[in-house]
Amino acid sequence: MSPKINQVVNPARLEFVLEQRKKYPMTWDILTPLPSWIKKEGKIDIHRNVFFSEQGFGFQWSGPEYLRIPHRGNIILGPKVEIFSGTNIVRPTLNDTRIGEGTKIDYNCHIAHNVNIGKHCLIIAGTILGGSVTIGDNCYLGIGCMIKNKVKIGNNVTIGMGAVVLNDVPDNYVMVGNPAKLLRNG
Repeated sequence: MSPKINQVVNPARLEFVLEQRKKYPMTWDILTPLPSWIKKEGKIDIHRNVFFSEQGFGFQWSGPEYLRIPHRGNIILGPKVEIFSGTNIVRPTLNDTRIGEGTKIDYNCHIAHNVNIGKHCLIIAGTILGGSVTIGDNCYLGIGCMIKNKVKIGNNVTIGMGAVVLNDVPDNYVMVGNPAKLLRNG
């Protein structure tokens, strides 16, 4: 299987980046206070103004009214996770929300309760993940895409800019459009 587009090594660019990293070494900082229900597994980088919402938007109709569902789970941040400003991550109900090793989350994303994100994913600005979404490993979610609650995204999937994903997506698919449709497999 060929590598995903965001994982192809560009030797010239890599050399430039490594030179820059020598001049400006990577620091792993937590610039937003972490609530007690955030668990970290190794070094992470959390920019200022990342929001960890204690109560999610979860309700159950009881007959006469909506009852709020308590959110009491933990958020687990794997090693080398980076989260940029303006992103909101909601505390899960009872299970854990997990963000896998090496995943990078750009500015102004929303990650609802009970979401699981695999390893080495790139989640680009403005992405919205509904509650109980599962994202596999090595996925690329383009600018402003939206994933409906409870949808499962396989491994090595690319979701195009502005795509609206309403159904599960198998491994190695490239999805684009609104509603999202298969562009290619592999």
